This record gives sequence, structure tokens and C-alpha cells, in this order.
Amino acid sequence: MDPNLFHVDWGRLSEVLIAIIVLSFVIERALSVLFESRFFISRFKERSLKELIAFIVGAVVCWYWDFDAVSMIFLRENVTVWGAIITGAVVAGGSKASIKLFQDLMNVKSTAARATDVAASGKTP
Repeated sequence: MDPNLFHVDWGRLSEVLIAIIVLSFVIERALSVLFESRFFISRFKERSLKELIAFIVGAVVCWYWDFDAVSMIFLRENVTVWGAIITGAVVAGGSKASIKLFQDLMNVKSTAARATDVAASGKTP
């Protein structure tokens, strides 16, 4: 293919980005049931399981629903497993960003997360 013929379809790109953002929020909210539970917080707070679980869920969801952002943006005829995995990683990263937005900037946390923060700071509620 002649590189001079390449162009970005801005309409398609915006649709793909919006789908990634929406899917990130859906997965983040779905995983919040687990991640914000007292059980998970008390046992896995110091481990990096959240990122791994979010990545696996994101990749599986993208693979299952044939959502391959790379192939959609760069116009391949079919979706690929690698594209779905990469898209799942992007979705998981967006999920982590939305967690940061909710918890750190907007101070929206579950009662279990608040109790853990209070216990860690040594303050009384």
C-alpha cells in the first residue's frame, strides 16, 4: 500500500474512542463489586491483582464481542485476537483511570474502601 494514501477516518476514530470509554466505565463499574468489597480490600490491597483482573476481563470482553480497535482504526477486513487483546489492555487502562477519577479526584468510594483508608491513616471515623 502506498503510504501517501493513508488517512484517518475521524468519524470512525471518534466512534471507536467513545466505545472504549463507555466499555471502560462498564467494566470498571462491574469490577467495583469485587474490588470494593471488604474481602478483596482486606486480602489483596498490597498486591497488583486489580490491574491483572481488569486486563483479563477487558481482553476477554473485547475478544468475545469482536471489538478490535486497532483493526477498526487501521481498516483491516476482520478482527484479530491480538487486536482484541490490545484493545482489552486499553480498556483496562481506561478502567483504572476512571477508578482514579472517582476515588482520588471526586472522592467517591465504597464504605469498605473508606474504612480501609481511615484505618490506614489512624484517624477515627
